[in-house]
Amino acid sequence: MSTKLKVESKKLKVTLFYPLFCTFYLLVSCGGDEKTNAELPQNDSTQIQVIANTGEAEIIEPIVDEKIVELENNGIKLTEIKAEPSEAVLTLNTKSFNEGKNQLQFAVSGVDNYTISYLANNYTLTQFSSDVFEVEYLYGNNVFLAFLTDKNNISIKTNKGCVLRNVVLGAGMESLFDMNQPHLFYYMPQQHTDVPILDFYLVNTTIAEGGNKVKVTINGTEFLISKWAAYQITGLTKPDNTIRIQLIDKKGKLIEGPFNDSGERSFQIVNKAS
Repeated sequence: MSTKLKVESKKLKVTLFYPLFCTFYLLVSCGGDEKTNAELPQNDSTQIQVIANTGEAEIIEPIVDEKIVELENNGIKLTEIKAEPSEAVLTLNTKSFNEGKNQLQFAVSGVDNYTISYLANNYTLTQFSSDVFEVEYLYGNNVFLAFLTDKNNISIKTNKGCVLRNVVLGAGMESLFDMNQPHLFYYMPQQHTDVPILDFYLVNTTIAEGGNKVKVTINGTEFLISKWAAYQITGLTKPDNTIRIQLIDKKGKLIEGPFNDSGERSFQIVNKAS
């Protein structure tokens, strides 16, 4: 299994939530419901209104069974990676937020040898071995999904194993993110990997044979995934590859949502055995 990812920050696509002077991150606690308003002092010339909006976000845990899903097309094979049972819980203790650098304080229970993966705007991934770390929020909407990953760097898919929030910074700014609709977040593979693994995170939805699915396109070859799990990717014949994931309904139509189509992403296999 590959070592923990070290991903440098990159600018988000303009097509997400970036109006010209806004940056869109997001912040919702999985299963929480709270609203916090804070204002900077009146004599501060950079005064902005800070609204941390938390709504209902449901994580539907995948079914635990003995079957290992294998999908193969055009020589490319996806093989399910069985996850160990977990009762992991991730809690965010930080309640107020400001423009600029913020220290986030988390609490973790029910799991050892974990990492907190921090996904900003479904694009920039950073991983932390500490429960306290620093991130930056900009004027406008700010989005993040924080989730636990196990010792093998696979996302822990429990209903309390993530934190999803929407932080809106700026006077008169409104939230541009619907916490209640289905969302698909892209996790792996990242840009460089020695063992390519497909992994993603689902919010407010499940996938099944007769329901929603995740459509995966690797180097132009399509797969339909109906079981939420991580999958090892084999059969790739070159180091440079492309991947795209989309959340679709049972009729094959893309489900509306800002992150439900990852767009085409690139990944390179490094140090691959010949």
